[in-house]
Amino acid sequence: MENDKLDTRENVLERCVSDCEKSVIVHALARTKGNQSAAAKLLGTTKRILAYKVHKYVIDCEQFR
Repeated sequence: MENDKLDTRENVLERCVSDCEKSVIVHALARTKGNQSAAAKLLGTTKRILAYKVHKYVIDCEQFR
């Protein structure tokens, strides 16, 4: 029973972190008008990692152009 409670809390934390990460990525893409290279630089990451996360969170970069 205790393990079930732990799993639920971890899932909540994981969802919160994912939601926050997606929000930061969307904000960076909006600031750079959908330019993934510029957004990656703004976020201090690589374009490859950003592209992976854009795919993971199903973010349409075209909406920011």
